Amino acid sequence: MNGIALNIAPTHEIEAGYALFPATACQVRFWHEQKASPKASALNIAFRLQLSGPLDAASIEQVLGELVARHEILRTRFVMTGAGLRQQVWSHAPFRLEVVDLTGLEEKAGVAEAERVGGEQARTPFELSSPSFFRAVWLPRSTTQGELQLTFHSLVMDGWSFAILVRELVEGLAALHAGHDPEFPDVDLHHGDYALWKEEFLASGALDRARTHWRQELQDFSRFDVPGDRPRSQERRFQGVIRSILLPSALSDRLIAAAKAQGVTLFSVAAAGLAMALQTATGQIRVAMGTQMSVRDQQELEGVVGPLINTVILRLDVPRNSTIASVTAQCGAKLSDAIEHLHLPFEEMMEMAGEVSDVDRPSLCSVNFALQQSFVGGGDEVRRQDFAATTSPSFNAGALYDLNFFMVRRPQGWRISCEGDTDLYDVETIDRHLAKWREMLEAVEIEANLPLAPAAGRATANVAGGVGASGFMSQAELEAKARNIVRFNEDAPGTPIIALNNVAVLFGLAQQIGSDRPIVDISMVPEGAPREFPPRAFQDISADAVRLIRLARPRGPYILMGHCVLGAMALEAAHQLRREGETVELVILNDSWCPGYRELMPWYDRQLRKMQVRADNIPRDFRKAMRGETSMVSFLKQYRIVRWLGIADLALKLGLIRGDASEHMVSENRWYIEYLLAQQARYRPAPYDGDVQIFRSGQVLNGRLFAWDLGWHQAITGKLVVTEIPGMHDQIFRSAGAAVIGKQLRERLAGIEANGVETSPDEQDGPTTFLSRAEA
Repeated sequence: MNGIALNIAPTHEIEAGYALFPATACQVRFWHEQKASPKASALNIAFRLQLSGPLDAASIEQVLGELVARHEILRTRFVMTGAGLRQQVWSHAPFRLEVVDLTGLEEKAGVAEAERVGGEQARTPFELSSPSFFRAVWLPRSTTQGELQLTFHSLVMDGWSFAILVRELVEGLAALHAGHDPEFPDVDLHHGDYALWKEEFLASGALDRARTHWRQELQDFSRFDVPGDRPRSQERRFQGVIRSILLPSALSDRLIAAAKAQGVTLFSVAAAGLAMALQTATGQIRVAMGTQMSVRDQQELEGVVGPLINTVILRLDVPRNSTIASVTAQCGAKLSDAIEHLHLPFEEMMEMAGEVSDVDRPSLCSVNFALQQSFVGGGDEVRRQDFAATTSPSFNAGALYDLNFFMVRRPQGWRISCEGDTDLYDVETIDRHLAKWREMLEAVEIEANLPLAPAAGRATANVAGGVGASGFMSQAELEAKARNIVRFNEDAPGTPIIALNNVAVLFGLAQQIGSDRPIVDISMVPEGAPREFPPRAFQDISADAVRLIRLARPRGPYILMGHCVLGAMALEAAHQLRREGETVELVILNDSWCPGYRELMPWYDRQLRKMQVRADNIPRDFRKAMRGETSMVSFLKQYRIVRWLGIADLALKLGLIRGDASEHMVSENRWYIEYLLAQQARYRPAPYDGDVQIFRSGQVLNGRLFAWDLGWHQAITGKLVVTEIPGMHDQIFRSAGAAVIGKQLRERLAGIEANGVETSPDEQDGPTTFLSRAEA
C-alpha cells in the first residue's frame, strides 16, 4: 500500500448540508495540540480487530458506512470561528474502506505486512482540515478471517465509544448476512447535543463545589517528573515505545482479592503500587499522576459515540516508610473524591495549578495511569451468529506522556505496560520502571481489617464501621454480614430466591411459596449506629451485594429479589453476575421505582407528582396511626424535619405518644435506605434483556405521572410481568400480599424451570399485566 488514503470521500462528494455545535473543552485542547504539532500522530487512537465469519470487503464497507451515517461524530470536521472551535457535522458522508489483501501471503509474511500497515496507519497524522477523523483498513487472510484496523483522532473517540462501534459492527455484519436490518437502538443523543448541554452546564453554578475541591487539591501544585536519560529536547517529537509484562494468573487473583479485602478497587491497588515504584525511582514523597475517567454518569450518555472523558489528577503522599496498604487506602479516598467532582474540565484544573501552556511537554501531568477492563466493553469477544470480533494490542501512535503506565485485561490475564518517550528514556530504563512496578505489586498482601488512611482534610467519621472511603465493604465486615444471612427452607431442592432486604420479613412469604423453594435473606443495612458514608456509585454498592450473593450461593443459577431501592440493586447485581458468566433466571422487584423515572421528568411534572404523593400520603398515614396499624412515631418520623429536630423521640420520651417494639428497627433501617436512595438518584440502569417480575403495591397512585410498570419499561427489554399486590408499600409481605406473591412466583418459576416455557398466572388474586418493550 503506497501511503494512507482517507476513508471519507473527498469534500466535494460530501453533501453540502451541515450543522454546527460547540466543541467541548477537551476537543479544544486536542485541536490546539494538533495544530501546534501538525506532524505528530500521538493523538491518534489505533485499534485492531480480529474478525471471523463469512467476511467480504463490500459488507464491511457497507456496515461501516451505516455506522458513519448513524453516529454524527464520525462525519464531523472542526472549524475555528469567531465564537471559538466548532464541530461541523456533515448531513451525509460516503465511506470508503481501504483493502490490503493478505490471502496470497504465507502466515509469517502476512503478519509482518499487517504490522507494517498498522504501524503506518497509527503514525499517520490527521490533518485538521480533514472532513472526518476516522479511517479503516481491511486485511483479509481468508474468506473467514482477517484484521480490521480502525484509526481515530482523540477529537472523536474514546474507549467506551469504540466498544459501542464494535458491538454494532458485528451486529450489522450478522444482520446483513441474514438479510435483514440490524436491530440497533435509536440514537437519541449525539456528541454535538452533549456538547451543547455541557456548555450550559459549565456556565451554571452546578460545578462550584467541584471547583472548590480541585482548588484545594491543586494548592501548591508542582509538577512530578521522572528524571530522564537525556535532557528534554527543545522540540517534542512524541517518539514512543510500549513495553509490557503479563502478570501470572496467581498474582492477578491476589491483587483482586487484596482490593476486595481492603474495600477498594483494583485500580487503587495498581495505582498505589505504581506510586511506590515511582517514589523509589525519584526520591520524591509526593507522586502525581493523571488518569482518564468516563463522564457517562447518566443513562442517556451511555450510547453516545464521541470523547466523553475527563482527565483528573491523583496526588499521593508516599513517605519512605509507607506500606502499600496505606497508600492504597489513600488512593481509594482520592479516587472517591475525584469521582464525586469528576465534571470539572481538566483545562480548568490546569489554570488552578498555574500551568502555562507548553507544547514541548505534557500538559500538567508527565506521568499517566489507566486501567482498562476490556476494549470491547462486555468481555474479550463480541459474537453475533457466525460473526465474532476480538481486540489485539494496539499499535503505538506516539508518546503523549513522558511515561504512560496502563493495565489491561487480556484473554491471557492482566498485562501491565508502559509507553515511554524514547527522546527522554532508553528502552532499558522503561523496562526498569515496569519491573519495579511489578515488584511492588508482588509485595501486595491480603489482610483483613487493614488500616484505612483518610485523605487529607477528610473526616475520619467517613471511614467508619469497616467501610473504607471507597464505600466497599472490608473483608471483615463482609464476613460478619454473611454470618447474619437468614435461610428459609434451606434443604429444599429448587433454585433459591435470594432477597436483598432491610429486615427479615420473609417468613410468611416463604410459607406461601412452599417448602420446595429455598429463600435466602441478605440484610444490606450495616450493623451499628447510623453513620455517614461518602457518596459512591450505585454500581459499586451493588458489587458488595454481589459479593454477599456469592458467599450465600457461589454459583448460579440465581433468582434475585429486592424491595424498594434494593430492587434496583438486585437488577444491577443481575447485570454484574451475568457479565461474570452466570445465569439469572428471574429478577423480582417489589414496589421498586426505576431509577431515573422521576428524576428525568420535566421540573413541573416532578413538582406536580410530589404534591399528589404528599396529598395522598399524609391523610392515609395519619389514619393508619389513629387506627393503630402503625405508631404515631412511625408516622411522624417519615418527615425529615421531625427527625432532624428530634420531635418524635422527645414526645415518645415524655409519654405524649406511644411507640411499639418495631420502632427501633424501623429507625435503624431508615438512615441507610435514605443513603441508598441518594446514591441511586445518579444511577441509570443499563438495558436488561432477562425475565423480570414486578410486584406493585395497591398504594401506588395511577395516572400520567405514575407508570403502571413503575417506569421500568425504559430499562427492561426482556419479559416483564407486573402484578398488583394488596397493601401499602411497607405491608406487601403481610399475609394478603404474601399469598398473591407466593402464588405468582410458584407458577412463574415452575414455567421458567420447565424448559424455559412460562405458564400464565391466574389473575383472580390481583391484576397482572404482561408487557413487551413495544407495549410498554
